[in-house]
Amino acid sequence: MITQKRHTSLLARISLPVFALVVIVIALFAASASYILIRVQNEHTRQMAEQSMKFVHRNLEYQLDTMNNMAAFLLSNQSIENLLETEHSAPYEAVNDFFTLQTNLQNLSLLSLLNDANSGSIVQQTYVVAVALEPESGLYPLATDHFDPVTGIFKSTDLQNESWYRDLIGGVRRNVWWGQKAGRSGAPMIYSATKKISTKDGRVIGTVMIGADTGSIRSLFENAALTSGFHLLVDEEGRVIFSERYAFLESAGGLPFVRSAACDGSSADAKIEGTVHRVTCVKMDNGWKLLTAVPKSHFGRYTFAISAIGALAAIAAVLIAGLWLRRIVIRVTVPITRLVNAVQRPEVLAFREPLPKLKSGIHEVETLNEKFASMLVTLHGLIEKSFEEEIERRQLQLELLNAQINPHFLYNTLDLINCRAILTGDRETSAIVRSLANVFRFGLNRGRTWISLDNEFKQVEAYLHIQQMMHDDLLAEFHIASDLQDIVIPHFILQPLAENAIVHGFAGRTDHCRIAISAHADGNSLILRVEDNGIGCSPEERNRVLWEQEAGNSLTLDSSAENGYGTLNVHRRIQLHCGPGYGLRYVPADNGTCVEAVLPLRSQGQIDAEEESPDV
Repeated sequence: MITQKRHTSLLARISLPVFALVVIVIALFAASASYILIRVQNEHTRQMAEQSMKFVHRNLEYQLDTMNNMAAFLLSNQSIENLLETEHSAPYEAVNDFFTLQTNLQNLSLLSLLNDANSGSIVQQTYVVAVALEPESGLYPLATDHFDPVTGIFKSTDLQNESWYRDLIGGVRRNVWWGQKAGRSGAPMIYSATKKISTKDGRVIGTVMIGADTGSIRSLFENAALTSGFHLLVDEEGRVIFSERYAFLESAGGLPFVRSAACDGSSADAKIEGTVHRVTCVKMDNGWKLLTAVPKSHFGRYTFAISAIGALAAIAAVLIAGLWLRRIVIRVTVPITRLVNAVQRPEVLAFREPLPKLKSGIHEVETLNEKFASMLVTLHGLIEKSFEEEIERRQLQLELLNAQINPHFLYNTLDLINCRAILTGDRETSAIVRSLANVFRFGLNRGRTWISLDNEFKQVEAYLHIQQMMHDDLLAEFHIASDLQDIVIPHFILQPLAENAIVHGFAGRTDHCRIAISAHADGNSLILRVEDNGIGCSPEERNRVLWEQEAGNSLTLDSSAENGYGTLNVHRRIQLHCGPGYGLRYVPADNGTCVEAVLPLRSQGQIDAEEESPDV
């Protein structure tokens, strides 16, 4: 007891110096934390603006390169050149060649169905592919007299007064780009034009024009939207192609910040409508300029707030320390020290024995000791469970990634196959390639965990379309309500179930095969059902396998079991992402097999950003 009193008296004597030291440390910490937060916030804002600029520039160049590639294909294709150069004694003899060329142009305008891999949405863009013929072309008499900015074959008469056409035909430019409003609705479009020169005698026989709706450009800017500021894309004449602030084709070349921009990727300050902005400019390969302007005040908008919060936190901490430091030092430090020494024992750290009980006479400290002992037990169990689940999650992700291939190489290859099939008139091969492209596009899902129910149905529909070409008597039915199409689910759920029905349900059977896939809501749950009229299975046995896998070691699945490993993989992935109350279940069916996937009704806004996997 005497030792305890001496110890307490000593702590009381050192409380004032400790208090002074605490005040100094708190003040320094608050100042340092405020400075670091300000620097981090400003640097983060700058990096976000630069990343937005790079994202838009990279994807915009990809969009323009796609249009250039389509023009290059038309210019270099020998069969198309033969159609343009063949001379006919009478116009009616050129009818077949005219419609063959028109069909090729219409097919090429749909190639974006395989190129739209990086889009943030599933909207499939259609390009405008047109040829304006010169009198030297054999198809000139059959061409439409007046040019209309749609896919087709036209005479060059209406283009004679266009400055870009005179520069192109006169040899001043090899390729020109411009924007204009097209059609009766006045839709904003961008175009590129390249003259077609005969490889035989060097004559100019036509002009190839590729157009695209600016909606594809708008999606790029929306995916990289700035918190404050705006983007500006202008052509070589200073007219606006796209901007959040300026209208389409509005003259912006005379604006001071546009005129003074170096367009070499560097940033400079400029005043825009009375506010100082940080302006970054890069020049596109086709001569257009892309500018990003962010208010300079945006980089330091939290400086005062962070400084004020830091000062208030320091003052509050000093007051609290002054009121409670002596009590804490005397009554808490010694019991806490004993508790720390007990926690640091090797036996406790290794979970070989529980934390000893502490008798300090302080209710709070004793409660802390009890809770800490309970926490150690819980932590031990959570560590083991988390370790097992993390290994399983990584294994499942690795299995999914092993099934993926380079999407850019895949789509370019499918693009080439589809193009060749179209040119040779093989419509069946073209249909197969399009279905395969949709299977991979929706199946890969840009590496993300969640996918809309509408896209999941489109992916399995494309997969079954290919299966129907391999199985003559396979019927697939799909039923989904329109109000469920935007519900999001973990992707790659339906295809393994449909594949399981074909491989196991229809094993050894080739006629009257039927698969029905449907979706409906049941309270707060979404029910996805896959039914087949195959050989069937025991629902009780299949559900028992799922329950045993759920209760047992999830890493030791029997890959040789009936119906394969894919069904268990789907069941476990649903539980990992949605919770243990969801998953697969087999229900009795009069004929064949019926399996249901039970998932929560979730919208895109309810998905936490941390649940999304990074893009591949």
